[in-house]
Amino acid sequence: MRKTLTLALLFVLGCSLLLSGITRPSQASSHREAPLIVSDPLADNTDVYAFRSTEAGREGFVTFIANYIPFEAPYGGPHFYKFDDTVLYEIKIDNTGDGVEDISYQFQFTNNIKNGDIILGMAAPNEALAGKGGIDPLITNGNDPDFNETQSYTVTRVDKHTGPKGKVLASGLHTPPCNIGNRTTPDYEVLAQHTVHQLPGGGRVFAGQRDEGFYVDVSAIFDTLNLRSITSTGSKDSTAGFNVHAIAIEVPVKDVTRSGKVPSGPTAADAVIGMWATASRRSTNVFRGQQAHGSRNGQWVQISRLGNPLVNEVVIPLKLKDTFNGLSPRDDAAAAPFVLDPQLPKLLKAVYKIDIPAAPRNDLVAIFATGIKAGSVPGAPEFNTWLSDGKPHEMLRLNVAIPPSANPNRLGLLGGDPAGFPNGRRVGDDVTDIALRAVAGGTPFTPETNKAPNNTLGDGVEGNDVPYLTRFPYLGTPHSGNPK
Repeated sequence: MRKTLTLALLFVLGCSLLLSGITRPSQASSHREAPLIVSDPLADNTDVYAFRSTEAGREGFVTFIANYIPFEAPYGGPHFYKFDDTVLYEIKIDNTGDGVEDISYQFQFTNNIKNGDIILGMAAPNEALAGKGGIDPLITNGNDPDFNETQSYTVTRVDKHTGPKGKVLASGLHTPPCNIGNRTTPDYEVLAQHTVHQLPGGGRVFAGQRDEGFYVDVSAIFDTLNLRSITSTGSKDSTAGFNVHAIAIEVPVKDVTRSGKVPSGPTAADAVIGMWATASRRSTNVFRGQQAHGSRNGQWVQISRLGNPLVNEVVIPLKLKDTFNGLSPRDDAAAAPFVLDPQLPKLLKAVYKIDIPAAPRNDLVAIFATGIKAGSVPGAPEFNTWLSDGKPHEMLRLNVAIPPSANPNRLGLLGGDPAGFPNGRRVGDDVTDIALRAVAGGTPFTPETNKAPNNTLGDGVEGNDVPYLTRFPYLGTPHSGNPK
C-alpha cells in the first residue's frame, strides 16, 4: 500500500509551524536537514545540479537535476520507492537576480496499479499466471505488461508568457521501475534509457531511480567533525550503495536566459542564471476510505527547498531550518547573518586549531548568496556568477556562457576549472571538500587564511562508488536490489 502523509504541512512564515497526521518512517541521511522534512522523505530534496550538457551533440543545452528521497535501500520492496503523487515537484530558475523564479518546470505524478491481485507489488509475472510458462525476463520497458505498479508524469513550464497555469510540455510520460533485481529488471540501464523522453524544442526529460551521486563521509561529519581524514582520501563514502529518485530536464540554453538568446560571453548581462528546486504539498487533504487525496482547493505549501549544497545542514541554525525550507530566495535577507558570521568555521577552528577569517564573511556571501563578480578571481578575469539585485539570494548560480571543461576537476573553480562548482554544479563536483575549504577561508578570496590545512581540507572521500554516465541523465545506474 502506498504510504502517504495524510495531512500536509501548513507553513506560515514567521508565525507558526504545524504538522498533523500520520508520518512515514525514513532512512538516516545527511539530507535530513530540517526537523519537519525528516517525517516526509518523499518530498525531501537531497541535491540539485545545474551544468552545461557535456554529451556529444548537446553543446547548446543545459541540464538541471533535482534529487529526492534520501538513502533509498536498493532492496526496499515489495513496494519500491516512487515519487509522491500528492507532491508538486519544481525546478525554478531566476534569470534577473531578484530571487523570484522567472521560469518554473513543474512535475506531477500519477500512480497506477494494473493488477491488485498480485502479491509481489511492482512486478507482475503475467505470463506465469496465465499458464504460459516462464517469467524471465519480467520488465524490459516502461510499457511492459509485467510492470504492475507504474507511474506517469506531466511536465509543465510556467513563465511570464504562459501565465500562472503554465504550458504543458508533455504528459503521460513513463518512469522506469526501480532496479529490483537481475530477474525482474535485467539490463537496467537499457530499460532506463527507454524512459528518457523528448520535449518540444529538442529538450529531454527523465524521472526515476538513480544512484546516489553525492559522495561524503556523513557519519564522521555529524559526529562533531570527527573526520577519519581531513584530506582528499582516507575515509569512506557513507552514501555508497544507496539510491535516490531524480528528476532531470535538459533544455536549450536560450530557453532559460533573460534575453531568450544564447549569451555573447561570460560577462554578458544575460549569461548567469540562478536555480533551485522545491517540493510542495496541498494545505489540506480530503479523505476517501483508506486513501488520502490532495484537495484541489488547497493552496500549494512549499516544504522543501535546495539550491547550494549543505546550506541548510551546516549554515542555518536549528530553530530556522524548517523556516528556510519554506522560504523563497527573495526572502533570504533573514538568513544573511548566519552566512556573514557562520558557526561551522568556528567549530573547525576549535577542532583543528586553524586560523579562520574574521566576520563579516563577505567571501561566503559572494559564493552562495550574490554570485562572484567578473574580475574577482585571480587568473580568470571572465569568471562570473554574479546575479543579484544587491540583496542576498541563496541559489545555485550557473554561467551558461562558460563552456564545459575538456578536463573536469572535482574541485571546480578551486581546482582551476571554471566550469565547475560554484559555477553551477556537475554530478562529479566534490562539493563537500570545496565547501569545507570555503568556510575555512582556504580560497583566494581570503588571502590570509588561504594556506594549509585550510586550503587542503577534505572529508576523505574523493569520488563516487558508481561511475557517472557520459550521457543524459548523467547520474549513475542505481544499485540493484538483488545483483548477480
